[in-house]
Amino acid sequence: MWQFVLIGDMIVMGFMIALIMWMSMKQSKEAQDYCMNIPLFDEEEVTGEKHG
Repeated sequence: MWQFVLIGDMIVMGFMIALIMWMSMKQSKEAQDYCMNIPLFDEEEVTGEKHG
């Protein structure tokens, strides 16, 4: 049973890595920078405050 879980986990992890690689090749540098900064600026959207 644990082999089934391990193999399934490896398949899912491989899919996620392939998806990130595919998305990073398709997007422009500006789009990648914007997407990577979303978690850094999420408080601004919630509270309306700008930090830093």
